[in-house]
Amino acid sequence: MSTDPTITLSSGHAMPRVGLGTSKLVEKQIADGIEAGARHLDCARMYGNEAAVGRAVRASKVPRSDFFLTSKLFMTELRRDAVGEAVADTLNDLQTDYLDLLLIHWPLKYKPGTLFARDGAQDFAETWAAMEALVKDGKVRSIGVSNFDAAQLEALMETAKIKPAVNQVEAHPRFPNSALVEWCLSRKIAVVAWGPLAAGRGRLAEDQVLWTTANMHQVSVPRMALRWNLERGVCVVPRSANPEHVRDCLEAAAGPKLPKADVELLTRSRPEGRRRFPDAIGVWPASANVVCRLLGWWLHVLFSVLFRVCSVDVVSIAKRRAIKREATYAAFVKERDAAIAAMEAKIAARAAEGKMTFTDGSEDMSVDPAIDPKLAAARLEMLRTPAD
Repeated sequence: MSTDPTITLSSGHAMPRVGLGTSKLVEKQIADGIEAGARHLDCARMYGNEAAVGRAVRASKVPRSDFFLTSKLFMTELRRDAVGEAVADTLNDLQTDYLDLLLIHWPLKYKPGTLFARDGAQDFAETWAAMEALVKDGKVRSIGVSNFDAAQLEALMETAKIKPAVNQVEAHPRFPNSALVEWCLSRKIAVVAWGPLAAGRGRLAEDQVLWTTANMHQVSVPRMALRWNLERGVCVVPRSANPEHVRDCLEAAAGPKLPKADVELLTRSRPEGRRRFPDAIGVWPASANVVCRLLGWWLHVLFSVLFRVCSVDVVSIAKRRAIKREATYAAFVKERDAAIAAMEAKIAARAAEGKMTFTDGSEDMSVDPAIDPKLAAARLEMLRTPAD
């Protein structure tokens, strides 16, 4: 597989093979990711933080043409008249005139103002027609889907004038999703993996084959996990709040180039695994069992009745939660900076006495700075380093 940093979609537009997932990230963390080199930013209406992404992009002073911005329509925004309104709101939040890629987030169509109350037949033809119109109007450059299986894609393509350029699906070492990946790639539909780090770097470290291969090529385990997907022809959008981890992920596009034998070994050494979010409500009818289908029908009936007397705007709720996260993060940074300042003052005072003191939760440790002058810097760095 090429180490070219971009691929060309069926729409003719280039897309970076490694991006940054923005779910639950605040503006500062997104800005740090951009500074680390991220240009493909994976957003969604249900993340609620597209306004933060827009502010971070604008503040970066990086030309808009250097970015690849993706958004996804929520399940209640799939009626023809709702698609345009949702995209207009996203363009306003992102402070841009166009989207590089627009996706249908899930193959579920809910009635506006509800959850789980399915909006008639799960047919996405009118949604797709509205998305095609946005391409014609220049507001969107490429369109695709997310979490669709082969049967759902085939049904969509029966009436589509523009073929889906992308299918964003779950794909990582614990769930390779190989059959769907191969099906899409054979039809020139690009595959983008969400959650490519299996929802945690610690979990990846438990994979002995992956760990051994990463050690052999002298790269981190997360980078090897991403490289494995890239070698399969799958693009990736890992999420991290740590700029050093973002850089490590972005470097996966450049290599190391794996021998075919290593790729095959990594693929064969793992069972097909389990999804992060198992299908409990019949999202994929072609593979759902009877119990899942019944549960999906029961939820549809229950919530259809419930939302006759009330309604819920999930996207607005997500935006309010994103604003709350910004406030929580700002309070955390203020408290952290105060702790750093207090520690620096304490170190300075003790250093003047020929000692250094560190508070490590429950005990103090005093050392001679002449013996270990780096210990203070290391402790402060631990405070400054953001969590992943």
